Amino acid sequence: MFEFEPGLFIWTAVSFGLLVLLLYKVALPPLLAFLAQREQQIADQLAAAAADQQRSAELLAQHKKELAEVHRKAEELLAQARDEGRKTRDEIIAKAGGEAGLILEKAKQDLAREKSAVLSEARKEIVDLVTAAAGKILRQKLTAEQDRALIERSLQESRG
Repeated sequence: MFEFEPGLFIWTAVSFGLLVLLLYKVALPPLLAFLAQREQQIADQLAAAAADQQRSAELLAQHKKELAEVHRKAEELLAQARDEGRKTRDEIIAKAGGEAGLILEKAKQDLAREKSAVLSEARKEIVDLVTAAAGKILRQKLTAEQDRALIERSLQESRG
């Protein structure tokens, strides 16, 4: 089955050595160059990925900062709008209060004029009544009952 042949062994060893030498001289340098190039590409890609990751982190931090600034400005604008709204509301309320005061004052003055006019008219009527009653009394000498009846009759005539 298994026999050892020294000539075949020597030729096989020499052929194998020549094949290894040939592969070492011809195939190994391009293979090593390809592997070195591939290693360099991978290293470059890793460096680029690290740089991209660093830039992404910087951009993310910058965007977060800008977003915080936008939020802060929005809060400031909202607070300013609230303050302006309160100020406008207070001005409107003050103006309405002033106008209401003026209207109330005018109504009081109108009421006072009306009151004066009514009192003046009442005084005129009273004077007319007293004058009429005095004229009637002067024309005749009356008793207390006649005085009372005369006054009542004069009041009824003035009302009626």
